[in-house]
Amino acid sequence: MSQQNESNKHIEISLEILKRFKKELKFDLYVQRSPGSFTKIFKTGDQLDWERVVSYLKKGISYFYCTEEEYQIYAQYVERLGEQLSNPNNKMTSKEAVKLLKELAQYTMHEMCMKMNVTERAVSNAGNVIAGCIDNLGKDPSSTMKIIQLMSMQPYIMKHSIMVSLLSVLLGKETGIESDTNLKIIGMGGFLHDVGVGQLDFDPEDERVLTPEQRKEVGRHPELGKQMLDGVKNLRTETLQIVLQHHEQPNGHGYPNGMRDAEIYPPAKIVAICDTFAAMVTKRTYRDAFSPAEAISRMRDNIGKFDKRVLETFAGIVIRNNT
Repeated sequence: MSQQNESNKHIEISLEILKRFKKELKFDLYVQRSPGSFTKIFKTGDQLDWERVVSYLKKGISYFYCTEEEYQIYAQYVERLGEQLSNPNNKMTSKEAVKLLKELAQYTMHEMCMKMNVTERAVSNAGNVIAGCIDNLGKDPSSTMKIIQLMSMQPYIMKHSIMVSLLSVLLGKETGIESDTNLKIIGMGGFLHDVGVGQLDFDPEDERVLTPEQRKEVGRHPELGKQMLDGVKNLRTETLQIVLQHHEQPNGHGYPNGMRDAEIYPPAKIVAICDTFAAMVTKRTYRDAFSPAEAISRMRDNIGKFDKRVLETFAGIVIRNNT
């Protein structure tokens, strides 16, 4: 699990990361006794007692938390580790890298989607996530799905964004894109594609059926997202194109600009497919999740909504990972 308790503002942190703390703790550490009830087991200044940690694990308590107020302290350490992922001399195992990537993705999405801090620093962290995922994918082809699974209990917008990002990288590779630079552009587009949703006056996740006014507002989120990102340094224009165009459709019925097939930036077509699939296979407040096979079937039935060739390539990925 990787959860944030809204009422008590406790956020889960990784034991794999905590193992790297060699000095005194700089934040209090908690376990969850029951829903909404947290108990402090270590305080700021303590050295981690691993025998005590193991005793909790033996009792079935496998998740550890800090408060949201102190999460930033923990996250700074995660950021520093994240910067090492691109170091050729990095000695992390694939398993360690997966846990770190999940933690860095969680923190980055928490900043951008929950706190609306879409800053150069947050975007840089997102870049480290994508670069690390691309590198780790070459070492462990299953690592992408492992990270997606670790994010499964996050708030919808957070787990959705990382899922779209990583699936988009997989699909990009499958369509023949080999350049790490281009794969990172696609991954960043997926990571950032829904940042504009936080600018809406309501949460679409809370609504079973949207009113015409709400549909019109939702239709603005690609433009709102691009506007938020326009002032961020070192963010490539190609990534901004993906954010703006990820709801365009080859048949011209998409939004915000009703672009047609050849007008749409090809990586935006990749992200569009992964965006729809990720939404369909995720349980929502108003419906159960579709199975991967059913999601692909329904997407195929939407003639003209997706690039047919890219959709069939994606269907091959889904079949391989679900058989």
